[in-house]
Amino acid sequence: MAVEQRVGSAGGKTWGSVRLGHLFGIEIRLDPSVLLMFALIVITLAQGLFVEWHPDWSKTRQWTTALFAASALLGSLLTHELAHALAARSFRIRVPRITLFLFGGAAEIESDAETPGAECVIALAGPLLSLTLAIAFAVIGQSELSEAQRKLLLSDPAQALASSGPLTTACLWLASINLMLALFNLIPGFPLDGGRVLRALVWRFSGNFVLATRVAGAAGQYVGWLLMLSGVWLLLGQGRPGGLWYVFLGWFLSHLARASLTDVVMRHALGRQKVRDLMQTRFDSVDAGVDVHEFVEQYLLRGPQTLWPVREQGIITGMAGLAGASRFSPDERWRHRVIEIMEPLATFPTVAADARASEALPLLAAAGDSPVPVLDQGVFVGFLRGRDILRWTAMHPQTVEGEAGMVSGSAGSIRKPRYP
Repeated sequence: MAVEQRVGSAGGKTWGSVRLGHLFGIEIRLDPSVLLMFALIVITLAQGLFVEWHPDWSKTRQWTTALFAASALLGSLLTHELAHALAARSFRIRVPRITLFLFGGAAEIESDAETPGAECVIALAGPLLSLTLAIAFAVIGQSELSEAQRKLLLSDPAQALASSGPLTTACLWLASINLMLALFNLIPGFPLDGGRVLRALVWRFSGNFVLATRVAGAAGQYVGWLLMLSGVWLLLGQGRPGGLWYVFLGWFLSHLARASLTDVVMRHALGRQKVRDLMQTRFDSVDAGVDVHEFVEQYLLRGPQTLWPVREQGIITGMAGLAGASRFSPDERWRHRVIEIMEPLATFPTVAADARASEALPLLAAAGDSPVPVLDQGVFVGFLRGRDILRWTAMHPQTVEGEAGMVSGSAGSIRKPRYP
């Protein structure tokens, strides 16, 4: 499965993933879960499908061909996401990175398209590329087959491919997988590509981006539930372990659809609110010369504040917290100062006071329970936490309910939303 993930300009969460490099100026990252997917594909091919198609092949040939096919599939997924990314860039939408993970990949697109037409083009770019790859692999794979073998491909692939080589076998398998990838992604359920096309159509005729997201998100949840039910039926009714994969995939899709709708409602509820409108301005600080023992006993353990601005000659230059204090044992803390455990502001994840609150959502998600320092022209002025966003929405229920209830509005009033 391939989806598009939206990130705000404050940055996206990349914890746990490995950077592979850059393509067309886009960072390519690999989530560790891909290793599980890769291993499952290789084992399934080497010990299942390729054994059925080529029982006379040696183990070495079966495993080598499986490794090649699985690697090419990862390349196909990456190409699918690159198509989304390059299409988005053609509409001047920034795409900082692409991440491959267990269920496919995600092009982390910084902002939504400004028009339904652009949204549709970006969404269709991936499936069209996958369809192109399917045709290309099919042409390469069938080039060595006789006319009789080609006729047998659909009815009896094992017999048709019995005398074919590794390249033909791998290419024909890749053709079928890319075709399935294209068709699956065209299912009209958000956040699949087909769901984004559905959102574009509803947006075009209603003029309401949030309403369109709600319709597409509901469709995505229904698709997810249907996949889960199908998986349960296959698992319990047919005794096929592969049904468990449908259950996981359906849950993942349903979760993403629900989360995407929540994100859109939250971002539009925040509207033009700035970070300075929601940030915490009442906090305590600690002098850089205080020893770590006193910092722990008289600061960290005496209140709910978890991150402490560190003062040097009256200026906040860094942050200190439990992680830094834990570097020293209780007996050593007397001999060390807070300045030794603080993290300089220059290297600390921060957000600008005049940034829109919606743009800070990705940074807050990455920070978890930790507060994010807020800077005004490079000077520390406060903290922003996820709970501050929730508290604001609780204090403005009419605004949030208005968005959730899909109050009508022009398309122009909801352009350039930022996704967490």
